[in-house]
Amino acid sequence: MRTWIARALTGATVTCLVTGLALTAAGPAAADQARPLDPARASLQPWPITLTIRTVPALAGIRFAFDGVQLVTNRQGVASFTERHNFSEHTLALKQTEVGVSGRRYTFLRWAGQRDPDQAFRPTVHGLPMRADYSVTASFAVACAVTPRLVEQNGTSLPAGQVSRITLLSSLGQTVTLSPSGTTWLPCASPAYRDSRLSSHSVQYSVQSVVVGGTNVVHAGVERFSPGQTPEPRLTGFFYALTITAHDAMLGGALGSYALLTMPDRTVRRVELGPRHIATVGDLPLGDYQVQVKAGGATVSAMTVHLSRDQTANLPAVSRIDIVIVGAALAVGIAGAPLLSRTRRGRVRARMRRIGQAVRPGPRQAQAGEEAGR
Repeated sequence: MRTWIARALTGATVTCLVTGLALTAAGPAAADQARPLDPARASLQPWPITLTIRTVPALAGIRFAFDGVQLVTNRQGVASFTERHNFSEHTLALKQTEVGVSGRRYTFLRWAGQRDPDQAFRPTVHGLPMRADYSVTASFAVACAVTPRLVEQNGTSLPAGQVSRITLLSSLGQTVTLSPSGTTWLPCASPAYRDSRLSSHSVQYSVQSVVVGGTNVVHAGVERFSPGQTPEPRLTGFFYALTITAHDAMLGGALGSYALLTMPDRTVRRVELGPRHIATVGDLPLGDYQVQVKAGGATVSAMTVHLSRDQTANLPAVSRIDIVIVGAALAVGIAGAPLLSRTRRGRVRARMRRIGQAVRPGPRQAQAGEEAGR
């Protein structure tokens, strides 16, 4: 046994000596081959490592470059690159930060899975590993073309030239302006980053205002639409008719020659009442109006109307005959007051006082009546 072990050791020693002599005789070239390789190259292992690149939303034909190698996404918005395991640092670049597809505009927003958070919003990321399979996601914000269809509540077309402004509120909490005519590009999908993952969510809008003649003709927040599903949303404005007349406060008959209608934008419109002392103004936008009737020497108080349906503004007027009648009634009441009991006298005086206050014109009304009488 001891003899066998000694022979084995002697053989190993001889083998080592022979190998050393051979390397020495071969010169420097053989010695360099025996040295360790570069760490990155020396780490190459036989198993493959795959980097998967995705887009959110899924977009076909998006170009990337991994260490200069060109990659293009398929119909599912996926591209991949495979090479042997190594410890090198790699670079991934997005070659298209903006792209238009099927009437939509896509703009690069951020990465997920890129390892370095400081590079999340850059189109090129560095320092990517190839030591285990993993995925990197590139997300895009989406804008859709929107062309509104403007109508009144009865279906009649509302000319875009009458609309000065349209404002919308998005589901992201942003207020945006929509052009009454032509096309406006609105965000219709937005990436959401949660739990280190990216997903795309549809953006919806509620109509806040459609301004016509200085007033909002829609009910804010009622109409809603999604640009991704409705590129031509129907926006409905509300318009109504206002009938204007005036009546004698005492005798009840209609009177008045014309009316001054103050519009929501503070412009004043003259409306002739005609022989029947009445006129109807149609197709007025939803809003607040002030109405004043001119009726000769009569005094007519102005009236404010919130027009939210077809309405009639019937203004009371105090004529000179009304003043005479009230004066006569007051005189009779005063003359007959001593014949009444104390309680009834108090009631009569209070009633006469109310009648006098009802027909007594204020300073502005009196001046308006004098001007109308002239």
